[in-house]
Amino acid sequence: MDKNELWHAFRQPLILVLMVIIIWVMIELRAILVAVVFALTLASAISPIAERCEEKAKMPRALTVMLIYILVGLLYVFLAAALYPTIREQAVSLYKQLPQYAAGLMDVYARFKELLGENASAISVSSDDVRSFVSRLSNNALHFTQDAVSMIVSGILVLFLTAYFVIEAKHIWPKLLEWLPQDRRERMAKIIRPLENRLGGYIRGQLLVSLAVATFLTVGMYLIRVDHALLLGSLAGLFNLIPFVGSMLTCVLAVIVAFNQSVFTGVACLLLFAVEQWVESNFIVPHLLGKQVELHPLVVLFSILAGATLLGLPGALIAVPLATAGMFLAEEFYLRPMHEQEGRMN
Repeated sequence: MDKNELWHAFRQPLILVLMVIIIWVMIELRAILVAVVFALTLASAISPIAERCEEKAKMPRALTVMLIYILVGLLYVFLAAALYPTIREQAVSLYKQLPQYAAGLMDVYARFKELLGENASAISVSSDDVRSFVSRLSNNALHFTQDAVSMIVSGILVLFLTAYFVIEAKHIWPKLLEWLPQDRRERMAKIIRPLENRLGGYIRGQLLVSLAVATFLTVGMYLIRVDHALLLGSLAGLFNLIPFVGSMLTCVLAVIVAFNQSVFTGVACLLLFAVEQWVESNFIVPHLLGKQVELHPLVVLFSILAGATLLGLPGALIAVPLATAGMFLAEEFYLRPMHEQEGRMN
């Protein structure tokens, strides 16, 4: 058996083994993979701005990236400073009322035991149950702290990689194209810019979604008379850049503020956030984000659900950019050649 026959005999098993190894490596390095994908997406949104500043104002790309980081950071710092008095006031109020909440809870528990009579033992709470609950709370708090630290480290890595990709873009792409055969380099070079525009559209779409969410919640909270409606709505828009977690944090804060006003306002605020989540999932995200990345609304929705199911929050963050890149490459290398071949046959 010569070398060609040997290669054809073992080619498919080798390819299968290689694919399994690649998938295993991607799973093991998923944190780095998520950071790289998100950094490439951010870089795709910043690169056009950096290129214009470099061409028209002769501004170095590094300076453009630094100015963008500073402006975004100042915006978040301003909102955090503006929100601090509200957080402090609500925290102090909640702390002072905790004894009343605890006393009310014990009264409800006692009434339930009286109503149950002989069956009261079924809901009795022992000291072991309390210790077990506190232990679970401590473990959850520890995991939350670890996740928060991991998110901060990943965020720093994303910012560093984004700046690197934007600054060194002129040198990175030619070096990568050298790994391709000569006859394919030109074609790949032509699709870099369109692909970059698609990925940058994801960031633009997310900004539009955040603006729509901020407007919806600000108007809604103003109508139901929630204090600090403008500030809470703005915070909801900014935190909405982080799927699921951002909305949950803003909802908790807004509901605390609303329940401190009245029970009716608190319930109305909960309903408002529930309606907003439904509108966002079914209309705002599919249409505003889907149009920017040229994806069907259902593809956007299923991409986010699949990413969140597979990788949790990081998966939800990169699901749409990956789907965008995948659909674009499928159109370029499969759909378009197929249509061209059908046109020649007709």
